Amino acid sequence: MTRGENAAHFDAALTGIVIESLTIAGPDVVREAQHWATGRRGPIVEDPNQLAGADLSAFATEAVLLGARALAATAQTSEARLLEQMLKEVGEKTEAASSKAAELTELAVKDASTAVVQVANDAKKAITEADQQSRKEFTAAVQGAKNDLSVEIRRLVGGDNPELLERLQPVLDKFGSGLETQVRTSTRELLERAAKQFDPTDPSSPMAKHAASLTAQQEKVTQQLEKNHGELAAKVDELTTMLKVQQAKTKLVNVTPIKGDSFEAQMHDLLRGMAAALGDEYVDTTAKVGHVPRSKKGDGVLTAAGCAHVVLEMTDSPRTGWGEYFDEAERNRGTIAAIGIVRSPEQNDGQSIRVLGPRRVVLAFDPNGDDPELLRTVVLLIRTVALAATSRTGTSEVTTAEEKIGEALAQLDRIAKVKKLANGIQKNAGTIDSECTGLNASIRRLLDEALVALAGSSAAPAPLTGVVSGAA
Repeated sequence: MTRGENAAHFDAALTGIVIESLTIAGPDVVREAQHWATGRRGPIVEDPNQLAGADLSAFATEAVLLGARALAATAQTSEARLLEQMLKEVGEKTEAASSKAAELTELAVKDASTAVVQVANDAKKAITEADQQSRKEFTAAVQGAKNDLSVEIRRLVGGDNPELLERLQPVLDKFGSGLETQVRTSTRELLERAAKQFDPTDPSSPMAKHAASLTAQQEKVTQQLEKNHGELAAKVDELTTMLKVQQAKTKLVNVTPIKGDSFEAQMHDLLRGMAAALGDEYVDTTAKVGHVPRSKKGDGVLTAAGCAHVVLEMTDSPRTGWGEYFDEAERNRGTIAAIGIVRSPEQNDGQSIRVLGPRRVVLAFDPNGDDPELLRTVVLLIRTVALAATSRTGTSEVTTAEEKIGEALAQLDRIAKVKKLANGIQKNAGTIDSECTGLNASIRRLLDEALVALAGSSAAPAPLTGVVSGAA
């Protein structure tokens, strides 16, 4: 099937998916689609005529987006679990292999030692038997030679007068006895020395030394196996820990590429508290569609003095094109100013604070570690900008307020530079913190002066100095 014949395929730029003809008959899908007959999710529609003419483009788009995210999250979790199971199996198999190798080595050494001892015992037994047999044979040979010698001497010199024979007989007997004793002693010493060489219980024997060498080698191999197993087990544990940390971080990742539930919820709580301290109203609009059809851009709206509206957008991931995003968010929420908040400077082009215009700021702020005073200062600044934009006081007062706001924006840029220095020079943290505190106070003073300038009409709010101090 060619690309043009596919029911669903990529577009020419490969940046989107085109669905030309696709039928999904799942009852759950059809049931959910009945909620979207009006173009957005609402009460279920049962009227066949209304369902027949319904435009389900919004439902299909939302279903595909959510389904893709769910599939990606499920796949990542499954891969992590498979990797964790694999690591667990590697650890178990490594431990089993090490134990088995140690057992086999120990068994081989024991078998070798047993064989050596058996050979030594057999050799010793054979030597002993040979000694006994040689003694018997030698004794018999000596006795036979002695008898033969006596008979021959008796025949040669005996005659009728065996006097000479009788004199020689003691000498022959002594010679035979001495020879037998000497041979027995020499043979016994020789056999004892030979047997000693095969005795494994004698530390000086070659057999005992060989057995000791085998035992030492076995212990060395066992220690090396245990060391290797320990190192491998430590690496597996370290990798498993890293995997668990990654899984924990994955659970805190955003539900969508630009929204993070945990980060977003923390920011909503902080902003609600700040708004309450200022006497303003803050509304979480994350799940609410605004003035633009099917658009939920703009996570929160701050309303100051009942007339000035500021839209806030929180994201825990890098984003480009903040200007276009703010354009739609302001239209969607009906505001005149915008604040973007990310968790780290790395998600904000390496900057702590970026001023994108007279009424737009992107701030890097981590609710788990950063000072809320920085967030409060930025909120106060943009709030004052919004009040100035909606104020109906005289031209001179508005001009004065705008001048003060411009000075405050310049101070805000200095705060960004100071925070950047603070990240690189830890030893000057006290001085930098004092500088930041002074700049915050200076910004508040300028904002108060701007509000005083705006107070020319009765509708304008009072200065914020007292309120902010109380909130702090």
